[in-house]
Amino acid sequence: MIDFAGSGVVHMTGGVTALFAAKILGPRIGRFYDADGNELPEPVSFPPHSVALQVLGTFILWVGWYGFNPGSTLGISPAGYADVAALCAVTTTLAAASGS
Repeated sequence: MIDFAGSGVVHMTGGVTALFAAKILGPRIGRFYDADGNELPEPVSFPPHSVALQVLGTFILWVGWYGFNPGSTLGISPAGYADVAALCAVTTTLAAASGS
């Protein structure tokens, strides 16, 4: 398998960075502990964020994946690369439609 776009390195870097950031920042203030540092019996519920912006962000990512995933074939001019790019686009559509 060839990692055209370096996704292994990109996702490993993001994952390790997120792990260290979560460890440094700790849990949300006021969610699991009170002001004195005592553990709450049940986590405090935070109000939900904008659902419209969540949907908009999802669609922006989805459209971006159409440029990135088929574009990761590094070109369409050599023989067979157009087929690979088309398969990448179909896979992207199926993954987004199925929630994977």
